Amino acid sequence: MRQNSLVLLLKRLRHLLTCLISRIRIFFYRLMGIKIGKNCFLSLRARIDIQGGRISIGNNVHIASGSLILGHTGFRRVKEGDKTIIEDNVRIFVYAVILPGVRVGKNSIIGAGSVVMKNVPPNVVVQGNPARVIQHLGN
Repeated sequence: MRQNSLVLLLKRLRHLLTCLISRIRIFFYRLMGIKIGKNCFLSLRARIDIQGGRISIGNNVHIASGSLILGHTGFRRVKEGDKTIIEDNVRIFVYAVILPGVRVGKNSIIGAGSVVMKNVPPNVVVQGNPARVIQHLGN
């Protein structure tokens, strides 16, 4: 009985520490000029590019471990004024990559390991490399 309560206490402590670290990282990214909305969660191993790219992340966005959001020009030409935009209520699963200049619509889900090269409409699930719409979510 005591062991179960200790395990629960340790799990709660781990959850609190993870949330605290996420908030600190979000604060850091905001200082670096990235717009990040309220109630966002950024996993410990998720990365957001701060190399001069313009990135905007909406409210209630969850970004899982190993995901990468790019805003700089690498092999793709990004037009002047283009931004990488993640709208509200988006879920980005593990090891997904969002390339520069892409807009992810509201309430969308980016599947694990996806490479998003084109704009994602609202209320869809995308998966694959390159990412394709695999399901439309009901309103």
